[in-house]
Amino acid sequence: MKTRIKELRLEKRMTQQALAKQMGINQASLSKIERGASLPDVLLLQDLSRFFHVTIDYLLLSSEQRLTADSLLADNLCNLKKYQHLINIYQKMTLKQQTDLYNFLCSMFDSHI
Repeated sequence: MKTRIKELRLEKRMTQQALAKQMGINQASLSKIERGASLPDVLLLQDLSRFFHVTIDYLLLSSEQRLTADSLLADNLCNLKKYQHLINIYQKMTLKQQTDLYNFLCSMFDSHI
């Protein structure tokens, strides 16, 4: 089964390694999926559709429509609720906890904002 994963990955100028890391899979698995030698599981399809902001049908070549307005709105509302929850938690932290969290997150990405 062919998919549009490689096409979408290249649109974002991502390597297989970068996308595989983002999706929590190894590069060899992603390579097999992109070549059509392996099928992505349902959870990976969901993650990919959210990441690329396309429908699963679009990923699987079942549709030419990338995303419906309803699904984009639903995805944005879901993310907004997550962000609001994280902000509420952060605001309840002490200044030291906020600083420690900031440093921890920066260390995960090897950068400081």
